[in-house]
Amino acid sequence: MSQETKSYRKLLATATVATVVASSVVPAASAASYQFTDVAPKYADAVEYVYNKGVQGFSPTKFGIYENITRLDAAIMLAKVLELDVDNAAASGFTDVPADRAKYVNALKEAGITSGKTATSFGSYTNITRGELAVWIQRAFELTGDAELSFTDVASQYTTAVSALVSNGITNGVSATQFGTNQPAKRGDYAIFLYRASQITPEQN
Repeated sequence: MSQETKSYRKLLATATVATVVASSVVPAASAASYQFTDVAPKYADAVEYVYNKGVQGFSPTKFGIYENITRLDAAIMLAKVLELDVDNAAASGFTDVPADRAKYVNALKEAGITSGKTATSFGSYTNITRGELAVWIQRAFELTGDAELSFTDVASQYTTAVSALVSNGITNGVSATQFGTNQPAKRGDYAIFLYRASQITPEQN
């Protein structure tokens, strides 16, 4: 056998081994890092996003996709997604926020995202509405937009926020004529809003 043939076979064998080794370290298809069983495909990316930001479900196996969300839980989710400095925010002055979770509300107030229901009440255990969430998200992500709204249930205090969300493709409302402003927000929908808002770049906004 010629030296040239031996060299070629050696090179071929080396390349084959390298290919096998390389293929063995290719990661498997990405799998969800959570164990929730109530997450339909339309919510999967959004739930994965908020979960990786530290948002927990109702239990290890239930995110609570179709459950209403309180203002306190919504505040915690938003503060975690935004990665706010919750440990150094000034006290909000709200007397209805439990001490072990006050830091999240403090951070949202300091960031100018919410001012609560009154000077001393945050409304912690009141279900947050879709209109209130629209305002929080618009402020949190500094969204702009002036989409012409066909909704008949959007009061003036929500117009800017809802228009910004619609302009940026974050939501289209619950129907062609209803945003669902006063309807309780669902945890799954909120996750989608947060995920979509996080994808908006300054150039798009």
